[in-house]
Amino acid sequence: MTKSLDKEIKYENDNYTQLEDIETFLNESGFKFSEVEGGIEMVLTKQVGDKKIEVHFEARQPTPEEGEQEQEQQAPEEEQGMSENYCDFTIIVTDAAGKKGLIVEATSMDTEVNYNSVMVTDDVAAHRALHRFERQMRVYAGPDFTTLDERIQSSLTEYLEGFGVNEHLCAFVECMSLDKDQRLYMRWLSSLKEFVQL
Repeated sequence: MTKSLDKEIKYENDNYTQLEDIETFLNESGFKFSEVEGGIEMVLTKQVGDKKIEVHFEARQPTPEEGEQEQEQQAPEEEQGMSENYCDFTIIVTDAAGKKGLIVEATSMDTEVNYNSVMVTDDVAAHRALHRFERQMRVYAGPDFTTLDERIQSSLTEYLEGFGVNEHLCAFVECMSLDKDQRLYMRWLSSLKEFVQL
């Protein structure tokens, strides 16, 4: 078992390259990036005027097609999984006091954002602790975004663009969700090897 793990660890280490544009995106967008070393969640935060925006997203395993493509050849970042590049994320915009705000559920597909719902709440902290699926089962998360009047959809889209929710942010969360999963997998391989050698 150790031999097969060694082979896989070597393959993954040889083929892993860290995303090049992380610093560029963070410098240009003004977002700060944070993550927990062994956890799946990542957060982007930024202050805009008297409001704070947070973008929460998670590691995502590549689809089988993406994994096969990556093993056949390492494509440049822009070309990886063009049709399968997506990421679900949650945007939280809070007021100066940090109590009232919007909780927006969104999905990015090939760097294009699609909003699912916009919740308005007087207690952001209570809802932040819940996973998005649990949150939507417990409270009214607002109507399906696509059913809103087109003028409201456009206004909300422009409002969120003012906080930096655009194709650059979408590209970042799409790529980083896969990158995080890859790093977690490499860490898991090493932990597994350490344990079986005990």
